[in-house]
Amino acid sequence: MKWPWKRKAAAADRVVVASRPDRLAYAWCDATGRLKGCGLEERGRDSLPDFQRRLRALSLPARGGTAVLPLADAQLLQVEAPAVKAEELKAAARWRVKDQVDGRLDDMTIDVMVVGDERPRPNRQLFVAAAANATIQQCVERARSAGVEVAVVDIAETAQRNLQSELALAAGLAKRATAALVRHGAVVLLTICAGGELYYARRIDWDAPLAAPPAPKPAPRPVAALAFESADFVDYGADSRLPVDAAPPGDAPRLVIELQRSFDLWERSWPDLPLAVLWVDVGAESDALIDVLAGTLAQQVAPLDAGAAFPGFDRLARTPAVRAAVLPILGALLRSETRKL
Repeated sequence: MKWPWKRKAAAADRVVVASRPDRLAYAWCDATGRLKGCGLEERGRDSLPDFQRRLRALSLPARGGTAVLPLADAQLLQVEAPAVKAEELKAAARWRVKDQVDGRLDDMTIDVMVVGDERPRPNRQLFVAAAANATIQQCVERARSAGVEVAVVDIAETAQRNLQSELALAAGLAKRATAALVRHGAVVLLTICAGGELYYARRIDWDAPLAAPPAPKPAPRPVAALAFESADFVDYGADSRLPVDAAPPGDAPRLVIELQRSFDLWERSWPDLPLAVLWVDVGAESDALIDVLAGTLAQQVAPLDAGAAFPGFDRLARTPAVRAAVLPILGALLRSETRKL
C-alpha cells in the first residue's frame, strides 16, 4: 500500500471512496480532473449481498482507486524529526511514536512526511501517519466488494490539504498560508497549508457551538475591600503588550476559543507565513459560524467553495448528506506528483 505523499501518475479515470460497513461515499473524475460523479450509498434494510450488488451497479472505475480512512481510523502525530539519514527516517520515527499510537506498533502501518516545506530548519518536525493493519485491510476489502481495486490509502488530513491547496491556487494564494475548517461528524478538522504543503493539522470536537446562545452571566457579588499590602500576587506570564481584545471573550463558543489558540500558536511558530484566509464548511451551520468567526477572530473568514476546484460539485452533490460525506474525500482525487522525504 502507498500512502498519499507517494503519489502515483494520473490514470484515465480516478476514483476515491470512503467506506463503512453500512455506507459508501464516492467521487470520480477524468484525466483532466473534471468531476464526473459523486454520491453516497447506504445499506439501509438491504442484505449485505444486495448492498454489494447495488454498489457494483454504480460501475465505478475499477483500477487504481484511492480509499480515504475516516478520522477515527487513522492518527496523524507530529514529532521532532530524528537526526538520521532519509532512508532511516521512517524506522526512527516508528520508535519515537511507539507510546503515542492507539494500538500495538507491530500491528500498525506507519509512514512519515516532513512538516511544511523541505528547506533545512532547526528543530525540524515530522508528521507520522499511523493506522491499524486490520483497519486498512477492511477498508480495501469493502472497496473491492464495490468493484474498486484500491491502490492508495489516504487519510483525511492530506485529502483536505490537497483540496485546500487547489482552492488557494484558484484564488491566487498558492504561496500564502491558508486555513480550512471542515466538519467530520462529531469532529472538525483544521488544516493550515502553504505552497501545497501541510504545516499544521488539528482535530477539534464539534459540540454544536451555535445551537443556543450562552447562558447569561450572574450579577457580580459585592466584594469586600482588600488590603493590598497583605495580598499575595502570582505572575502568570501575562504580556502587557497584548491588546485586551487579543482573545475571544470568555462566553465565546468553545470552538472559537480553540481556533484562536491554534492561530496564536501558528503566528508564534511561523511568523513569516501570516494567514490569508480561513475557509469554513461545517454543513448547515456554516453561515452562522462564519459570522461568529468573522466578528471574533482577527482573520478573514469565507465559505469553502469546493466548486472552485471541482466545477459542478454543488450540482452533483444533490443533498446535504451527500455533500457532507463527499467533501472530505474530494482532495484525494488531486494527487499528482511524487514527494521526497
